[in-house]
Amino acid sequence: MTDPSISTGPRVAVVGGGVSGLFAAWELRRRLGPGAQILVLEAYSRLGGKLKTVDFAAGPVDMGAEAFLTRHTGMAQLVEDLGLGEELRTPSGARSAFLVDGELVDIPPATVMGIPAKGSDVDGVLSPSAQAAVDSERDGAALPWIVGDDVNVGELVRRRYCHEVVDRLVSPMLGGVYSSSADDLGLRATVPQVAEAMDDIAARGDDVYLSTAVAEALALRASSSTSGAGPAFNSLATGYRTLITRLAELSGADIHVDTQVEEIGRYNGRIYLEPVGTVDAVVVATPAPTASVLLKDLVPDAAEILGGVDLAGSAVVGLSYDGADGDAGIPDRSGILIGADGPTHAKAFTFSSRKWPHIGERHGGNGGFVRASFGTLRDGRLLDADDDTLVEYAVEDLARVAGVTRRPTETFVQRWWGGLPVYGVGHTELMGIAEAAVDEVPRIAVAGAYLHGVGVPACAETGRAAARKIADEL
Repeated sequence: MTDPSISTGPRVAVVGGGVSGLFAAWELRRRLGPGAQILVLEAYSRLGGKLKTVDFAAGPVDMGAEAFLTRHTGMAQLVEDLGLGEELRTPSGARSAFLVDGELVDIPPATVMGIPAKGSDVDGVLSPSAQAAVDSERDGAALPWIVGDDVNVGELVRRRYCHEVVDRLVSPMLGGVYSSSADDLGLRATVPQVAEAMDDIAARGDDVYLSTAVAEALALRASSSTSGAGPAFNSLATGYRTLITRLAELSGADIHVDTQVEEIGRYNGRIYLEPVGTVDAVVVATPAPTASVLLKDLVPDAAEILGGVDLAGSAVVGLSYDGADGDAGIPDRSGILIGADGPTHAKAFTFSSRKWPHIGERHGGNGGFVRASFGTLRDGRLLDADDDTLVEYAVEDLARVAGVTRRPTETFVQRWWGGLPVYGVGHTELMGIAEAAVDEVPRIAVAGAYLHGVGVPACAETGRAAARKIADEL
């Protein structure tokens, strides 16, 4: 932490102490040096935002995001740069499953976010008639697609294939990432590989079909995968709390929790923040609706766009089993995805002790850990249920779909109100316009999950990019 009385450099505020804001603070310190005074202003009582690590008897477990995409993101190297390389852990490789007519079926590998190129690739998940609908898509008219177009994912897949593909495959897959159904999401922001394949096909002057675009996206994915490239995902042995703590330490920032920034304006050529006074620059690293309010006077065009971003909530229930009364019976799978028409309150289960060997080792041979997920953008009713009710739903649903009948020895309920931005149709273009508007205003930058992806690597990059902008302008 810097002493403001001896600060010789600029004074920069970061509004928001989530992972985006903390990566911004760290990058600012790296670029501005020890003389800068960096303030991190967090409205809640802790840092980390939507990342939260909870201590159970067997050890820490993340109750928000649990892992990060490693390939092509540079995130593992960032963890190394932070001195946390020994924390990196890899998944077991256990398969996940869909719940289909009461049975568990391995998630087919040959889809792009659940969208198949041909019916045989999703045999066992789809009915014969739905498989036939996939295979017959190219018998009909081509898509009227212009390079750069965007479309609602659910409407596209339902129109080109059938509703069953949406309900059994695409919505469960997308819901696991965005807490929203396919009918809430835009293709270009959430399944960019398919949108880009459609662009390529249209640019060649060929007829555009969904199945052709998916096939080309799958081929590109296969060609870019190399043997020995390492795991697609990593997690941290002691949870994301370790990353958050390290970023805060290395940033040397003055950390202010329970500090709500009410407004941002200009004063005598500097930027004024209520309640901390004047600063030379500011990074706004809050959810989009909050950023909209804070930027309304300084960047009104961006503020208007960000005010239109919806947020989806969810709840995560952690179930820990110590195994003292015998084997908990957790399936040897990474997890289960459940469609909206499934027989459960939960939309998904993650078998953390099967998915992550380091969590399994802590729980011993008979114990284990399970995460149950509830709620989507259009169905947030379960977030209002009390903790005991959510735990009972999780226990009952787990028994129904996975045969786990033992009672957990520890539980924890985490609600994420407005936890994730909803990437609707046109989201990518709108965020580009908003960012361009912010870029025109000196010493103001934005960062967050609403910009370029909800995963930790994308959030980290928005924070670092915001810091680079500020450092270049000071």
